Amino acid sequence: MAFYTLGLTFELVILLTVIVLAVWIYGIYFNFKKWGLGSTGYHDPLRRSFWLFLATWIHEAFKDGIWVFLRTVVLDVLLLRRTLARSPVRWVMHMSMFYGFLALAALSGLGLMLDIVEHFNLAGFAHEAEMVKGMMALPFDVFGYLLLFGSTIAISRRILIKFVRDNTSAYDALLIGAVFLITVTGFYAEWMRGNSFLLGNMFEYPIYAPHFALIHTLLALGLFALILPWSKYIHVIATPMTLIANRGGE
Repeated sequence: MAFYTLGLTFELVILLTVIVLAVWIYGIYFNFKKWGLGSTGYHDPLRRSFWLFLATWIHEAFKDGIWVFLRTVVLDVLLLRRTLARSPVRWVMHMSMFYGFLALAALSGLGLMLDIVEHFNLAGFAHEAEMVKGMMALPFDVFGYLLLFGSTIAISRRILIKFVRDNTSAYDALLIGAVFLITVTGFYAEWMRGNSFLLGNMFEYPIYAPHFALIHTLLALGLFALILPWSKYIHVIATPMTLIANRGGE
Protein backbone atom coordinates (compact mmCIF):
# COMPACT_ATOMS: atom_id res chain seq x y z
CA MET A 1 0.00 0.00 0.00
CA ALA A 2 1.78 3.04 -1.31
CA PHE A 3 0.34 5.58 1.11
CA TYR A 4 2.62 4.27 3.85
CA THR A 5 5.08 6.80 2.46
CA LEU A 6 2.76 9.56 3.73
CA GLY A 7 3.38 8.50 7.32
CA LEU A 8 0.50 6.04 7.66
CA THR A 9 2.37 2.91 8.70
CA PHE A 10 1.19 -0.64 8.20
CA GLU A 11 0.49 -1.00 11.91
CA LEU A 12 -1.64 2.16 11.90
CA VAL A 13 -3.62 0.84 8.92
CA ILE A 14 -4.32 -2.38 10.83
CA LEU A 15 -5.39 -0.40 13.92
CA LEU A 16 -7.64 1.85 11.83
CA THR A 17 -9.23 -1.18 10.17
CA VAL A 18 -9.89 -2.84 13.53
CA ILE A 19 -11.52 0.36 14.84
CA VAL A 20 -13.70 0.65 11.72
CA LEU A 21 -14.80 -2.98 11.97
CA ALA A 22 -15.59 -2.54 15.67
CA VAL A 23 -17.71 0.55 14.95
CA TRP A 24 -19.51 -1.29 12.11
CA ILE A 25 -20.19 -4.40 14.22
CA TYR A 26 -21.51 -2.25 17.06
CA GLY A 27 -23.72 -0.41 14.57
CA ILE A 28 -25.22 -3.71 13.38
CA TYR A 29 -25.67 -4.84 17.00
CA PHE A 30 -27.36 -1.52 17.85
CA ASN A 31 -29.83 -1.85 14.95
CA PHE A 32 -30.62 -5.50 15.68
CA LYS A 33 -31.26 -4.56 19.31
CA LYS A 34 -33.52 -1.67 18.25
CA TRP A 35 -35.48 -3.91 15.89
CA GLY A 36 -35.72 -6.50 18.64
CA LEU A 37 -37.44 -3.96 20.91
CA GLY A 38 -40.25 -3.72 18.40
CA SER A 39 -40.75 -7.47 18.34
CA THR A 40 -40.89 -7.72 22.15
CA GLY A 41 -43.53 -5.03 22.65
CA TYR A 42 -41.12 -3.20 24.99
CA HIS A 43 -41.85 -5.52 27.90
CA ASP A 44 -38.76 -7.75 27.84
CA PRO A 45 -35.44 -6.66 29.29
CA LEU A 46 -33.42 -4.55 26.85
CA ARG A 47 -30.43 -6.83 27.19
CA ARG A 48 -32.38 -9.69 25.59
CA SER A 49 -33.73 -7.80 22.58
CA PHE A 50 -30.73 -8.49 20.33
CA TRP A 51 -30.95 -12.25 20.78
CA LEU A 52 -34.73 -12.22 20.63
CA PHE A 53 -34.60 -10.41 17.29
CA LEU A 54 -32.18 -12.99 15.87
CA ALA A 55 -34.28 -15.89 17.15
CA THR A 56 -37.46 -14.35 15.75
CA TRP A 57 -35.86 -13.66 12.37
CA ILE A 58 -34.42 -17.19 12.05
CA HIS A 59 -37.80 -18.69 12.98
CA GLU A 60 -39.61 -16.62 10.34
CA ALA A 61 -36.94 -17.14 7.67
CA PHE A 62 -37.13 -20.94 7.92
CA LYS A 63 -40.83 -21.15 8.75
CA ASP A 64 -41.75 -22.70 5.40
CA GLY A 65 -38.65 -24.87 5.09
CA ILE A 66 -35.14 -24.66 3.67
CA TRP A 67 -36.21 -24.66 0.01
CA VAL A 68 -38.45 -21.62 0.41
CA PHE A 69 -35.59 -19.91 2.26
CA LEU A 70 -33.11 -20.70 -0.53
CA ARG A 71 -35.58 -19.66 -3.26
CA THR A 72 -36.14 -16.31 -1.56
CA VAL A 73 -32.40 -15.71 -1.12
CA VAL A 74 -31.67 -16.47 -4.79
CA LEU A 75 -34.64 -14.81 -6.50
CA ASP A 76 -35.40 -11.85 -4.23
CA VAL A 77 -32.02 -11.04 -2.66
CA LEU A 78 -29.37 -12.13 -5.16
CA LEU A 79 -31.31 -11.59 -8.42
CA LEU A 80 -33.59 -8.73 -7.28
CA ARG A 81 -36.57 -10.02 -9.27
CA ARG A 82 -38.94 -7.43 -7.78
CA THR A 83 -36.71 -4.57 -8.90
CA LEU A 84 -36.43 -6.11 -12.38
CA ALA A 85 -40.22 -6.30 -12.68
CA ARG A 86 -40.58 -2.63 -11.72
CA SER A 87 -37.72 -1.10 -13.72
CA PRO A 88 -35.04 -2.87 -15.79
CA VAL A 89 -32.83 0.25 -15.66
CA ARG A 90 -32.97 0.36 -11.87
CA TRP A 91 -32.30 -3.39 -11.81
CA VAL A 92 -29.10 -2.95 -13.85
CA MET A 93 -28.07 -0.05 -11.61
CA HIS A 94 -28.70 -1.94 -8.36
CA MET A 95 -27.10 -5.17 -9.57
CA SER A 96 -23.99 -3.30 -10.75
CA MET A 97 -23.60 -1.38 -7.51
CA PHE A 98 -24.51 -4.33 -5.26
CA TYR A 99 -22.15 -6.86 -6.78
CA GLY A 100 -19.45 -4.31 -7.53
CA PHE A 101 -19.41 -3.09 -3.92
CA LEU A 102 -19.73 -6.59 -2.45
CA ALA A 103 -16.90 -8.01 -4.56
CA LEU A 104 -14.60 -5.05 -3.89
CA ALA A 105 -15.24 -5.28 -0.15
CA ALA A 106 -14.39 -9.00 -0.21
CA LEU A 107 -11.29 -8.43 -2.36
CA SER A 108 -10.15 -5.62 -0.07
CA GLY A 109 -10.53 -7.85 2.97
CA LEU A 110 -8.57 -10.62 1.27
CA GLY A 111 -5.95 -8.10 0.15
CA LEU A 112 -5.52 -6.87 3.72
CA MET A 113 -5.03 -10.43 4.98
CA LEU A 114 -2.45 -11.03 2.24
CA ASP A 115 -0.73 -7.77 3.22
CA ILE A 116 -0.45 -9.07 6.78
CA VAL A 117 0.97 -12.40 5.58
CA GLU A 118 3.46 -10.60 3.34
CA HIS A 119 4.45 -7.94 5.88
CA PHE A 120 5.12 -10.39 8.70
CA ASN A 121 6.10 -13.31 6.43
CA LEU A 122 3.63 -15.56 8.23
CA ALA A 123 4.52 -19.24 7.85
CA GLY A 124 7.07 -18.17 5.25
CA PHE A 125 4.35 -17.37 2.67
CA ALA A 126 5.33 -13.77 1.92
CA HIS A 127 6.25 -14.54 -1.70
CA GLU A 128 3.08 -16.53 -2.31
CA ALA A 129 0.98 -13.73 -0.82
CA GLU A 130 2.61 -11.23 -3.17
CA MET A 131 1.84 -13.48 -6.16
CA VAL A 132 -1.83 -13.83 -5.19
CA LYS A 133 -2.11 -10.06 -4.79
CA GLY A 134 -0.79 -9.65 -8.31
CA MET A 135 -3.48 -12.03 -9.60
CA MET A 136 -6.15 -9.91 -7.88
CA ALA A 137 -5.44 -6.83 -9.98
CA LEU A 138 -7.77 -7.81 -12.83
CA PRO A 139 -10.77 -8.70 -10.58
CA PHE A 140 -10.29 -5.39 -8.76
CA ASP A 141 -10.47 -3.54 -12.09
CA VAL A 142 -13.47 -5.50 -13.38
CA PHE A 143 -15.61 -5.04 -10.28
CA GLY A 144 -14.41 -1.47 -9.90
CA TYR A 145 -15.68 -0.65 -13.40
CA LEU A 146 -18.92 -2.47 -12.54
CA LEU A 147 -19.42 -0.26 -9.47
CA LEU A 148 -18.49 2.84 -11.48
CA PHE A 149 -21.05 1.87 -14.13
CA GLY A 150 -23.81 1.45 -11.57
CA SER A 151 -23.05 4.67 -9.69
CA THR A 152 -22.89 6.58 -12.99
CA ILE A 153 -26.41 5.36 -13.81
CA ALA A 154 -27.58 6.43 -10.35
CA ILE A 155 -26.15 9.93 -10.75
CA SER A 156 -27.44 10.27 -14.33
CA ARG A 157 -31.00 9.32 -13.29
CA ARG A 158 -30.99 11.99 -10.60
CA ILE A 159 -29.75 14.62 -13.04
CA LEU A 160 -31.82 13.75 -16.12
CA ILE A 161 -35.13 12.40 -14.77
CA LYS A 162 -37.25 15.09 -13.09
CA PHE A 163 -39.29 12.71 -10.91
CA VAL A 164 -36.15 11.06 -9.56
CA ARG A 165 -34.42 14.42 -9.13
CA ASP A 166 -37.38 15.89 -7.20
CA ASN A 167 -37.41 12.91 -4.84
CA THR A 168 -33.66 12.92 -4.19
CA SER A 169 -32.73 14.26 -0.77
CA ALA A 170 -29.40 15.80 0.12
CA TYR A 171 -28.67 12.60 2.05
CA ASP A 172 -29.28 10.50 -1.08
CA ALA A 173 -26.98 12.74 -3.10
CA LEU A 174 -24.30 12.49 -0.39
CA LEU A 175 -24.28 8.69 -0.42
CA ILE A 176 -24.29 8.31 -4.19
CA GLY A 177 -21.65 11.01 -4.54
CA ALA A 178 -19.52 9.30 -1.88
CA VAL A 179 -19.72 5.92 -3.66
CA PHE A 180 -18.82 7.57 -6.97
CA LEU A 181 -15.92 9.52 -5.41
CA ILE A 182 -14.58 6.41 -3.63
CA THR A 183 -14.63 4.48 -6.90
CA VAL A 184 -12.99 7.24 -8.94
CA THR A 185 -10.22 7.91 -6.39
CA GLY A 186 -9.47 4.19 -6.28
CA PHE A 187 -9.14 4.07 -10.05
CA TYR A 188 -7.06 7.23 -10.10
CA ALA A 189 -4.63 5.83 -7.55
CA GLU A 190 -4.17 2.73 -9.73
CA TRP A 191 -3.87 4.76 -12.94
CA MET A 192 -1.18 6.94 -11.38
CA ARG A 193 0.76 3.82 -10.47
CA GLY A 194 0.51 2.79 -14.14
CA ASN A 195 -1.79 -0.13 -13.31
CA SER A 196 -4.78 -0.37 -15.65
CA PHE A 197 -5.74 -3.14 -18.04
CA LEU A 198 -7.67 -0.57 -20.15
CA LEU A 199 -5.51 2.57 -19.95
CA GLY A 200 -2.05 1.15 -19.30
CA ASN A 201 0.35 3.87 -18.14
CA MET A 202 -1.51 6.76 -19.83
CA PHE A 203 -2.03 8.56 -16.48
CA GLU A 204 1.08 7.28 -14.71
CA TYR A 205 2.26 9.78 -12.10
CA PRO A 206 3.63 7.73 -9.17
CA ILE A 207 4.41 10.72 -6.96
CA TYR A 208 0.70 11.47 -6.46
CA ALA A 209 -0.55 7.88 -6.31
CA PRO A 210 -0.13 7.59 -2.49
CA HIS A 211 -2.26 10.70 -1.93
CA PHE A 212 -5.16 9.34 -3.97
CA ALA A 213 -4.78 5.92 -2.33
CA LEU A 214 -5.01 7.55 1.10
CA ILE A 215 -8.08 9.61 0.15
CA HIS A 216 -9.72 6.51 -1.31
CA THR A 217 -9.04 4.43 1.79
CA LEU A 218 -10.26 7.04 4.27
CA LEU A 219 -13.44 7.69 2.28
CA ALA A 220 -14.18 3.96 1.99
CA LEU A 221 -13.60 3.32 5.70
CA GLY A 222 -15.69 6.36 6.61
CA LEU A 223 -18.60 5.20 4.43
CA PHE A 224 -18.39 1.68 5.81
CA ALA A 225 -18.22 2.61 9.50
CA LEU A 226 -19.81 6.04 9.90
CA ILE A 227 -22.66 6.13 7.35
CA LEU A 228 -24.04 2.67 6.55
CA PRO A 229 -24.80 1.37 10.09
CA TRP A 230 -26.03 4.73 11.47
CA SER A 231 -28.33 6.05 8.77
CA LYS A 232 -31.35 5.05 6.70
CA TYR A 233 -28.92 3.21 4.41
CA ILE A 234 -28.98 0.37 6.90
CA HIS A 235 -31.76 -0.73 4.53
CA VAL A 236 -29.08 -2.48 2.46
CA ILE A 237 -29.11 -5.02 5.31
CA ALA A 238 -32.66 -4.55 6.58
CA THR A 239 -34.40 -5.01 3.21
CA PRO A 240 -32.87 -8.42 2.36
CA MET A 241 -33.54 -9.61 5.92
CA THR A 242 -37.17 -8.46 5.64
CA LEU A 243 -37.65 -10.21 2.30
CA ILE A 244 -36.20 -13.43 3.67
CA ALA A 245 -38.27 -13.27 6.87
CA ASN A 246 -41.42 -12.68 4.79
CA ARG A 247 -40.47 -15.51 2.42
CA GLY A 248 -40.36 -13.10 -0.51
CA GLY A 249 -43.27 -10.91 0.59
CA GLU A 250 -43.07 -7.16 1.00
